[in-house]
Amino acid sequence: MNEERFTGKADFYDKYRPSYPDSLIDWLYEKTKADTVADIGAGTGKFTACLLRKPWRVTAVEPNNDMREKLNGLKGINAVSASAENTGIEPCSIGLITVAQAFHWFDEELFKKECKRILKPFGKLAVIFNERNYEDCPISSKRDEICQRYCGAFHSGHVGKRAHEEGDLFLKNEYFSEGECFLADNHIKMDVNAFIGDTLSRSYALSESDSNFPLFVKELKDAFSKYEQNGSVTVKYTAYCYLGEF
Repeated sequence: MNEERFTGKADFYDKYRPSYPDSLIDWLYEKTKADTVADIGAGTGKFTACLLRKPWRVTAVEPNNDMREKLNGLKGINAVSASAENTGIEPCSIGLITVAQAFHWFDEELFKKECKRILKPFGKLAVIFNERNYEDCPISSKRDEICQRYCGAFHSGHVGKRAHEEGDLFLKNEYFSEGECFLADNHIKMDVNAFIGDTLSRSYALSESDSNFPLFVKELKDAFSKYEQNGSVTVKYTAYCYLGEF
């Protein structure tokens, strides 16, 4: 896992990254009937906080110190400093593993091996992410255009590393022995601070120390001004959850 990619971004991540719809959490709860959950690559706890809507016993695993400091502020969880591939969790102790917006940072085969080690019999892994929906959402296309110009590490696509169709087939037909997928609209209303903050929370975004940072932020502000209505824009995401067994 790329453990330092989010150092210095925890405040933006915690405050401005989109959350996840209630319907996704309800679906996971009904499908798994798990009592214990390990949220791996938990970051600042955006998805971990959603898990606390249900009576699960939650362990959150996050190696980055800045991100985990925010995570530690959540009550009712056990926060662990460890990698996805070596969590330190007891063998055969977890009913459901969740990975939200982090799967693309893992060594997929080593992570699968770790999942098999810590899952109870018939336990499941859920790979979750918010993917931008560009239909009738021109501000997202404009944002990507700006990021492509300024951010050398810019990436998009299925869980950050594959085109959507390729990633869909990989998780459904290759990674799991059997699985299913749930998706839900996740439309987020943002003011200018949220729109810029969400972009700056991304691993590829420029930091304030970069000489092009002021121009980068100015172009994001200009894009917001072009598309805002009554001081906000609606950024359209689709929340995906791939749930499977090994």
